[in-house]
Order: sequence, then structure tokens, then C-alpha cells
Amino acid sequence: MIAIIPKNDRHQALRIRRFFVGAASYLLWFVLVLYCHYQGFIRLSFGWTLFGCGVASGGNCLLYLIFRTGLNKKFADPSLTFPQMALAALAAMVGIYYTDNIRGVMLVAYIVTILFGVFRFNIIQYLLFTVFSVVSYGTVIVLLLNNHPETITLQIEILQLVVFATVLTWFSMVGSYMRKIRKRLSATNYRLNNALSTIRELAIHDDLTQAYNRRQLFEELKREKAKADRNGSIFSIALFDLDHFKKINDTYGHLKGDDVLKHLIHSVRHEIREIDSISRYGGEEFVIIMSGTNAKGAEEFAYRIKNNIKNLKFPGFTESFRMTISTGITTYQPVESIDDLIARSDSAMYKAKSMGRNQVVIENPA
Repeated sequence: MIAIIPKNDRHQALRIRRFFVGAASYLLWFVLVLYCHYQGFIRLSFGWTLFGCGVASGGNCLLYLIFRTGLNKKFADPSLTFPQMALAALAAMVGIYYTDNIRGVMLVAYIVTILFGVFRFNIIQYLLFTVFSVVSYGTVIVLLLNNHPETITLQIEILQLVVFATVLTWFSMVGSYMRKIRKRLSATNYRLNNALSTIRELAIHDDLTQAYNRRQLFEELKREKAKADRNGSIFSIALFDLDHFKKINDTYGHLKGDDVLKHLIHSVRHEIREIDSISRYGGEEFVIIMSGTNAKGAEEFAYRIKNNIKNLKFPGFTESFRMTISTGITTYQPVESIDDLIARSDSAMYKAKSMGRNQVVIENPA
């Protein structure tokens, strides 16, 4: 089923929404025209009046088809602002031509047309449309002088033309100014959203390693715990510590130690799945949350990470420089607390260290 407004293209969806806003003004215009016909102000039969409304509606249907098929994207202005406004202007001028004593009232309603340009027009485009509108109304006056001179008072029409041109010029300047304000607001909102996104990233990530920070670790654990308690899913965690890391800082300096941390965690992040996460628990201790993973799967993963790190080469260090990790693994037990979960993995990690380091130890309740 084809949607009236596309859901996979937000720019196109916005253009079509704007089109519907413009199309809605036609309904108001049709009501006005039909009321004028009812009051006897229009020199057309009811059938021809409906026909005129139908032609204008057909033009809008054609515009919608162009939007919906994506043909509008081939134009410099994919919003087709000028064609939409020109169609509305021509429809209005035809109505004004067939209206006798209330052309001034119809001109007031015409002003609605130019407001649509506030979405896209700059001052030059607005002024061009003003010239188009004034020339159109001037043409209506000439046609009326030639075909229905009895319905027109030239002095009044000239005055209306001058007032019409003045008002449209003023609206052009105001509309252009509103567009500039809108563009500035859009640019400000864009920068603000980028800043908020940056702040959000900084708030949940460790500055050095770009892993999640401790605060975000507990948020991730709460989310996994809630999911497991709700639907019975499983997850495991691996808490690992870099072996003899203090010696690296003492030997090479803290900046080199930072380089080791960054390179090692960068490598680990490429090993984990998108649904998993790695967080810095503190110092050189990190926690990997493995969603939907049982103890056996967690063990296999931990051994793969351990072996990869053991063979990992570090830029800026000698070829023989290597790092190892000690890892404690545990699987979440229903309804237990997060503190108990972490304490169990921490205990397993210290057992791995006591066994000589570069080990993986699993610890789960019996």
C-alpha cells in the first residue's frame, strides 16, 4: 500500500506536507468562490464555476503526482515553490476576472498565496513573484476594459493595482526577512543538536579509551537485568584487568601507558558484537556485557579475546612487547542484584590473577 506521505525520505515528506498546507488554501478559495457565485457576484454559470474549481484541483493533483513519483527532485527547487504559487495566482486571477463588484475583496484573499513563499523564497524570488502578480492583475484589467467595460471603473482599478503592488512588495520584504530568521533558527538548532549530541557522548564515554564509563556501565547492566527479569533472557559479563599494568607506567611513563590502554580497548571493541558493550570499570579494569550469551558462549568469547590480546602488537613499542589480561566471567542469575553480579565476576577475576594471570575463570552460583 502506497503511503500518502513517504516515510523513508524525511525531506520529501516535508515537501509534501508543505504542499498539503498550500492545497488546503484552495479549499478556502473554493468556498469563497462558491459563496460569491451564490450571491451573484460571478459572471459564470454554476457548472462553469465548478469546472474552474475542478481544473485548479486537477493542477494540484498533478503537482502531488510529481512529488510522489520523485520527479520534483530533478528541479533546482525540489519544493516547486514557484510553480505552486504561480498555479494559485493564475487560479485566483481567473476568479478575479469573472468577479464584478468585489474584486478588491478577492485581492485581499490573494495575499494568502504569497505567504507560501516564506518556506523557500529569498527577496529576489519574492519580488519576481510580485511582478508576476502585478502583471497578471494588470492583464485582468486590460481584458476587462476590452470585454466587459461596464463592470470596471478604471480609476478604482488603477488604485487597487497600486495598493496591490505596494502590499505585495511589503509582504515580499517581510516574507524574505521571516525566511532569513527561519534559516538562522534552523542553523542554530542544528548546532545545538550537535552540541547536545557531543555532550551526551562525553557523558557516557570514557575520554581516554572511548569505552563506556562506569556510570553508563551500570545503566547498561540495569537495562540487561530488566530485560532478563521481564522475559527470561540471559546475559553474561566478563571483567578483565590488564596484567602488570603498573610496571608499564613505571617503565615507560603514563602517556605510553595511556597509548597501551587505547590501542588494546580499540582492538577489543572491534571483536565484540553490536549488541554487546565494553565499559571502563576503573583504572585498567574493563567490563564486557554479552547480551543473550550463556556461560559457555561467554567462556569461548573470553578465551578468544585473551588470545588476541596476547598476540597484539602495540605501535611505539618493541616487537617483543606484549600484554595479557586476567578475566573473570559470570552469568546473570534471575532477580539477583547488579552488585552481586559484579562482585562474582570480580572474585573470578582475582582468582585468574592468583592462578598466574593471563587466565579465564568462570564463577557462577551452584
